[in-house]
Amino acid sequence: MATGVRRGASHTVSAKHDKPILARILVGAIVTVALWIHVWGARGDLPWAYESDEGKFAVLAISMATTGDPNPGWFGHPGSTVIYPLAALLHVGNALEAGLPLLAVDPGLAARVGGNPGKYFRLGRLLSVLYAVAALPLVYGVARRAFDPATGVVATWLALLSPLALTHAQMIRTDSAGLFWGVLALWLVLRVLERPTMGAHLAAGLALGAGIGTRYFLATFVPALACADLALWWRAGSDATIERRRILGVAALGLACVGLGFVLTTPYFLLDFAAVWTNLSHEMRGEHLGADGLGFAGNLRWYLTSALPLTVPATWLALAGAGAAVAAWQRNVAAGLIALSAALFVLAISTANLHWQRWLIQVTPLVAMFVAAGLVGLARLLARAAGRVVPVASRAAPALVVLLVLLLTAGPAAAYFRTGLLQGVPGTRVLARQWIEQNVPATTRIVADFYTAPLHDTEIVADYHFALGSDGTLEQYRGAGYRYAMISDAIYLRFFREARRYPREVQFYETLLRSGKLVQRFAPGTRGRGPTISLYDLQ
Repeated sequence: MATGVRRGASHTVSAKHDKPILARILVGAIVTVALWIHVWGARGDLPWAYESDEGKFAVLAISMATTGDPNPGWFGHPGSTVIYPLAALLHVGNALEAGLPLLAVDPGLAARVGGNPGKYFRLGRLLSVLYAVAALPLVYGVARRAFDPATGVVATWLALLSPLALTHAQMIRTDSAGLFWGVLALWLVLRVLERPTMGAHLAAGLALGAGIGTRYFLATFVPALACADLALWWRAGSDATIERRRILGVAALGLACVGLGFVLTTPYFLLDFAAVWTNLSHEMRGEHLGADGLGFAGNLRWYLTSALPLTVPATWLALAGAGAAVAAWQRNVAAGLIALSAALFVLAISTANLHWQRWLIQVTPLVAMFVAAGLVGLARLLARAAGRVVPVASRAAPALVVLLVLLLTAGPAAAYFRTGLLQGVPGTRVLARQWIEQNVPATTRIVADFYTAPLHDTEIVADYHFALGSDGTLEQYRGAGYRYAMISDAIYLRFFREARRYPREVQFYETLLRSGKLVQRFAPGTRGRGPTISLYDLQ
């Protein structure tokens, strides 16, 4: 029987691939490496600095664990599969540490977190790490079902090598949770193609609902389930009336379970609609520095021509195109469902007012599956061509796969592990904090951009603005009694990229950079990480 669901073939995976032991060993090795590199850098700049959006999710979970109120009161992503597990982890961890009953609500939890925030934030980061690492075996499972075990192993390795996914998995965010639930849902949808039972539909629907309860955009994976059932219904034939009716029945059950899965993970979406509306209105806002102003067509073009090439190397994209073309020629239904989910997802995020490269994290593993299919197919093609000249060479396909993987992933792997190792060392924000503590007199007043040195719990008086250039002039900051101004290229470079739109901010930062009295600059260089932070004397 042919692999996957192809033209005139059974929809079951070939029996000889049911237990590919070597492939599973290799996937286990990849998962082990992933766990190590993710955990290594999970501390980051804690306890002094946390990353974008982490404070929001941590505060929500802490509030729920402290009060016992199961309503998070926030539904922006909606992030339920992060917020609820994190609240439970904080509650249980606090109870064990304080010697309290597991079911008792502890009003002192918030104060305890405030006394040692790094420990609790790291617990939340480890939850994100768990989601990211757990997604890798599922990438293998999806690619194996759609193609074969060799493609599954290569896809798992390629999916790992994303610095973007790595760094976001080391934050308390919904990116890695969305990745996990999306790939799990696809794996269960492909299982429906193999065994279209009631239980398979129930599991696929619930997983899709949980995915939507994590990130709304994962609703774009639901049509894959409907199309899987459509393929099954078509294959049953017009003379199989009873089977077609059965398929329609379990299909309806599966789609109903999507809603059930969402309600089970996000119950207060239906009970606190005022908060839902407020949060969604904020998420759909039309302005955000460096991420707005393109519209649907502009967003789509940006994702396809800028964000995706930044995320996936050009050679990989070429192989992905080849893999997708071969899958289409073979009428591989399973591969088609993967491609459909990826395409609908990109179209959906393009409808948003904002655009972010990180929104591609949920679909880059799907692209990796087609890259792997193209790579493995190329190796087999080369082996067959060589076999016509030297017959024994036809058996060299596995060796060619390994060789091509080494050639095509050497650079991305080096970049990935460099990023991973640097995540475990102090970044420029912490280095700036340490220098200021040692060299700036106590009670000195500093006005600062976001993404600069975190100076809480020091004797320095620091006031933070998202962007100094937007909230005042150098003269105003001097008049307010600030001795130093601290700026970050994570902020001012956004203005420089849209100089015509933000002339006042550009002038502010250019004046400071060109003629300001520089006291110290903290740049990541080649052996560091973080934004470039500059400290200027205003007096």
